[in-house]
Amino acid sequence: MKKSNKNPYFIFSSMAIQMGLTIGAGAYGGTLLDAHYQNAKPIWTIILSLLGVAVSLYLLIRGAKRINDDE
Repeated sequence: MKKSNKNPYFIFSSMAIQMGLTIGAGAYGGTLLDAHYQNAKPIWTIILSLLGVAVSLYLLIRGAKRINDDE
């Protein structure tokens, strides 16, 4: 196992930015789909936002596991 030379604060802050962008992209895409299909309720926004949360949590867990394995 190799020792990582990267600062853990940099790694975790980049994970937080990645989470925010993933969730934001899902919400933005859902908003566009709701506007396109002229839904009365924001169905696509809710679905894609929750999907973005799930994907970002998966990426966070995978990245944390990778950091733990490197130590």
